[in-house]
Amino acid sequence: MKLWLCQMKCKPYSFVCLVIGLAVTLFIDGLFWSHSQKEFSRHHEKKSAAAVIAAHDMLQQHRTIIKAIDSFFSASILVTKAEFTEFTHELLKIESAVAFTVDDDNKLAFISDPSFESEMELGKFSTNVDGELIFEMPEYSAFIIPIDEPDLRYMVYVISHQRVLNKLNNELEICIKYSIGDKTLSNGYCQIEKSSLQQLFFYYQSEDYHYESEFNAENYSLKTWYSPSGEEISEVLLIILLFSITGIGFSFLLYLKVEQKNALYKMRIETNSKVAVLSAINHEIRTPINAVLGYSKMLKDSGHFAQQDEMTVNKIIWSANLLNSVAENTLNFSKASADKLTLDNQETDLCELIHNIQDYYLAFSETHDKALNIIIKDPLPERVSLDSTKLYQLTTNIINNAFKYSTGKQVNCHIDLKYYYNRPFLRVAIRDFGKGMSISSIEAITRPFATDLHNTQVLQSGIGIGLYTCKQVIEKVGGKIMIRSKTGEGTLVIIRFPLGHVEQVAQADEQPVLTEGIMDNKVNDQQILAHLNIPENLQDIEIKKENMNKYQLKELLLVDDNLFNLEVCKAMLEKYGFNVTTQSDAISAKQYLIEMTPEIVLMDYRLEDTNGLALIDELMDLQICQEREKDIKKTYYFILSANDKAEIPFHEEYPDVFFMQKPLNMDIFIQQLDSLYTVN
Repeated sequence: MKLWLCQMKCKPYSFVCLVIGLAVTLFIDGLFWSHSQKEFSRHHEKKSAAAVIAAHDMLQQHRTIIKAIDSFFSASILVTKAEFTEFTHELLKIESAVAFTVDDDNKLAFISDPSFESEMELGKFSTNVDGELIFEMPEYSAFIIPIDEPDLRYMVYVISHQRVLNKLNNELEICIKYSIGDKTLSNGYCQIEKSSLQQLFFYYQSEDYHYESEFNAENYSLKTWYSPSGEEISEVLLIILLFSITGIGFSFLLYLKVEQKNALYKMRIETNSKVAVLSAINHEIRTPINAVLGYSKMLKDSGHFAQQDEMTVNKIIWSANLLNSVAENTLNFSKASADKLTLDNQETDLCELIHNIQDYYLAFSETHDKALNIIIKDPLPERVSLDSTKLYQLTTNIINNAFKYSTGKQVNCHIDLKYYYNRPFLRVAIRDFGKGMSISSIEAITRPFATDLHNTQVLQSGIGIGLYTCKQVIEKVGGKIMIRSKTGEGTLVIIRFPLGHVEQVAQADEQPVLTEGIMDNKVNDQQILAHLNIPENLQDIEIKKENMNKYQLKELLLVDDNLFNLEVCKAMLEKYGFNVTTQSDAISAKQYLIEMTPEIVLMDYRLEDTNGLALIDELMDLQICQEREKDIKKTYYFILSANDKAEIPFHEEYPDVFFMQKPLNMDIFIQQLDSLYTVN
């Protein structure tokens, strides 16, 4: 359901991120395009305004000069040709214009620059549609001003188009066009050919500016346009392209990032679902395994059968433990892949743990004629803090492989306490005496399901998942695993398992991880179990009797919805003297607590109608609400589950509840009770 909802929600979310990214990119491109257009238009307006002002100033200067000449005639009684030339020559030289007068017959009289006399004679006088006299001359514009002078009728003020063009050509970044009648003057910029792209997107044109002539001459109009150069357009387009590539790239990266996050989320959900399924399968497998082991031990402890039958029972116990190991391996493999593997360190009797490992292989030795030798060179601490379940699982996994593929009669297990970077580690070195491992088999430690398909003559040490799981588990919890194998001499596997803290042991000197003594089997076999301080059979029996008498008739409530587990656990607990009451559901357990107050409550985590922690909450509430004597003894709560403590939700909120894994281990249970009763 969660996965389906994620697929429905996450896909539109990533698509929306992509659309938003592209929209932002388009907006930025549009913003820059608009800014560029405004900048180009502003540049044109600035240049156009300057051209208009220059044209206006030029016309104003010509008007001023014309009025000055007219005033010159008005102020003089008689103006001679020499006086006219002298007065107007320097005045008109700056503006590049020519002034001359005509008599009544429209013949040239005075001229400002005699060098232009021959050119001026090419002009013709005529009248326009309004009957006004005009002077026409190619490549010139003329103004006709009546003057009050004897024998002189008009003054003609002529402006050369070429000289105007020379001034216009000084403007190199804008096109300027003067329209004079049917004539148009334009500078050199106007002749530059523009591409269709420039004309379509980068063309800026001004309105026509009209200038009315105050004299008898043609009117003027001014028009400008501007188009940026190819380099400027290329720069704008390149920047837009870079913005687009960056924005589109970022949008797709964001899209892929969200998709990857969604994929990881879905993968995490799928992985969690797989872990949950494997956890459920593990729970369902451990429940009958618990019953098989319990009934087998009950049958073995009864002693009412022959020695051959006892060997059969031992084989049943061995097979049940092996099946439990397979289930644990599968779950650990899944947890390691999902990075959900953690250490659950508990105070542990190390000697007893080693004794349990040795006892575990007694049935195997009876069947396969192979023995496990546990070799300890230096004394080990009495108690350490470690995850005994994972250490037991790792050690038995490697020993199982060694037994399976060793051609010799024994497998040696060396156990030492070492310090690496001032941290305590338990080093377990397991050596078999088989034919050694092939290269592809050794690769299984980093590549699961690896097999040596090309060499059937070399005996392999497993198909890979067990060895790979061991590596994943040990490295996820901060340890290390190493393999050394020689053809014909066997294989040495060393694990370095982290410890929480160590009591009653001196720090050992650092030694190489792979010692020749271990690999070459030079250790004296008399060292086997020399420093374990494990009690002999009679002493062991006396300790068990003492533990059985210690909790004689203590009230214990056992809650489990599996009747087989109830029967097996009840028998194991009663053997230690507990007065056990069994309940198979939460309602009957609560009803019992109302009537009685057990000192110990041991219940399965997964019940049919609730879970163990929720039921413990209800039982604690019932105890608080009941009015009882103040000297009533405290009730201790235990959870028995096929799952690891870390897999149980909200377990950290119950510091007073002790968690145990199935099958029920009476030694661990008694140890925890001893610590609880000692503290209280």
